[in-house]
Amino acid sequence: MKPLICPQCGGKIIDYKDWANFATCGYCETKFVIEQAKPKPEEPKPAFQFQPVYKPLKESSANPTIFIAVIVSAVMLIGGIFFISVVTRKRNEPNLNFGGYSKPISTPTLSPRISPTPNPNLLEFGGKGTGDGLFQDADAIAVDSKGRIYVADNSLRVQQFDEKGKFLKVWQIPSQTKHYRRARSIQKIAVDDRDRLYVLVGGVVQMWEQNTTDLPEMSYHDAPDAMVDFALRSNGGLLMVSVNDDIETLFYMSKNEKVTRSIKGFHTDAADASMSPHQTGLAAIRLAVDGAGNIFSIYALGDLGSYQLSYNEEDFMIYRFTPEAKYVNKFVRTMKSCGIAVDSQSRIYISDDNSILVYSASGESVSVILGLPGIDAFGLDKKNNIYVLIDDRIIKRPAIS
Repeated sequence: MKPLICPQCGGKIIDYKDWANFATCGYCETKFVIEQAKPKPEEPKPAFQFQPVYKPLKESSANPTIFIAVIVSAVMLIGGIFFISVVTRKRNEPNLNFGGYSKPISTPTLSPRISPTPNPNLLEFGGKGTGDGLFQDADAIAVDSKGRIYVADNSLRVQQFDEKGKFLKVWQIPSQTKHYRRARSIQKIAVDDRDRLYVLVGGVVQMWEQNTTDLPEMSYHDAPDAMVDFALRSNGGLLMVSVNDDIETLFYMSKNEKVTRSIKGFHTDAADASMSPHQTGLAAIRLAVDGAGNIFSIYALGDLGSYQLSYNEEDFMIYRFTPEAKYVNKFVRTMKSCGIAVDSQSRIYISDDNSILVYSASGESVSVILGLPGIDAFGLDKKNNIYVLIDDRIIKRPAIS
């Protein structure tokens, strides 16, 4: 059967009766007349002529499948147009909140990527020199309860700064007293809760009042043995370590400034380390005390400068003791630290060349503070912020989380 062409939409129609006078387009539902014309041999006539006749859809005799496809396509087209218009109109509207659930309607905007801060320091100041705010081989640091910063250098000065690094005052430590001769450096400083400054110099621990820079009357010594370290206790007392050629002694001093106890060999007995010369190891003993009175000690060879020593690395650990100096355990090998500190959560800090390592009291690694080349000394404030001395500059790093 020859297909007919719909005069309205141009669709091909093959579903019609040869004997019928009318045909209906299955695409546009147009009904038109089929003319049974006989073409002339010399000039063929058109196959049909038409008159468009329109009827309601309900009267259509079109194929049901084609009809449904057309309806679905139309609905999808109209729905798509409506959806695009709604989304376009809503893009600039604020978020709506439904019963506490916030559903974003507006199109999110991309924020620029923020790179990690290349310099995480909270504070940095200082430099080389002998004037106020400058240092000559600074090697000891402390922070008091008010956030004031204290720095000692090899000119035997202890300078005080406010929490922003502004110079406040200076203590000039004498190079000799009746208890020592020819001191060349300050070994350690600390500040207690009464803001009294403690200075370890010439193997003697001096205590300076905040409101004076005169030579203090109070000094703690164990002549002829030399003090090599001390630590402040939370009860107002003091722990000190003195050494001679053979052994170290741990001293307990009460807040009334009286020695209440002494223990010989507390660290070397626990370490049972093999090193030669033995005196070099003794000179490197450093200690810290937490708020509960627990004692932690190490061989801080990084605090000695140049030395010659034969040793076994396995012997260099952090040692933990009860407040009565009874050995508990050892953990974490360390031998390059310039000191040891404990924060308010009993976390232990030691330096290691270009970083500071932080451990729990049980020896588990907590954090590593990197990017600190050439650490000369470090300390903590009451909020556990870290202060580091590097090449005569003070760097403050934020507390670890």
